Amino acid sequence: MKASTLIGGASETHARNEADFYPTPTECTKALFLAFPFLLDKGAVWEPACGDGAIARVITDLKGTVIATDLHDRGYGTSGVDFLTTDSVEGFASIVTNPPFVLAEDFIRTARDYRVPFAMLLKVTYWNSKKRLTLFQETGPYAVCPLTWRPSFCVERGKSPTLDFMWTVWLDQPCTETQFMPLAKPA
Repeated sequence: MKASTLIGGASETHARNEADFYPTPTECTKALFLAFPFLLDKGAVWEPACGDGAIARVITDLKGTVIATDLHDRGYGTSGVDFLTTDSVEGFASIVTNPPFVLAEDFIRTARDYRVPFAMLLKVTYWNSKKRLTLFQETGPYAVCPLTWRPSFCVERGKSPTLDFMWTVWLDQPCTETQFMPLAKPA
């Protein structure tokens, strides 16, 4: 079996999900907020790639306030809002999202410009690239937090995933030192 079958990419039997839409498993979001409650405590959280509301629903369940937007209409939040170009969203104190992988760098740079704490769910190998070293240095993440389990983003495929994920967390200003903080799967 090809790895692409297990991690969500295109294969002989499955097409790649449109616009890199892979709903975030609940336990991924819970692990983030257990480790970094300040992302919820300071006010509304903007989820700019809300998809079907997977992250936004966890925020609401944790008694947080969420502003959910997405470029695409997936039945949740306000659609037609392009995170990379909008200036119409107001009243948020942090940003938390699972960005489309091909747009992750753009999402990171855009979020940094807002000067609020933010977190992005990324492949563990995201920072293992010479071309992303400058991005890492410029944006100064506060913490890199690999998940200590492999979440299943494509349960319809019926197999355990082979790809590891991590949250990268930034404060409202770039940090000069980054913490390495593996996250346990919540009960």
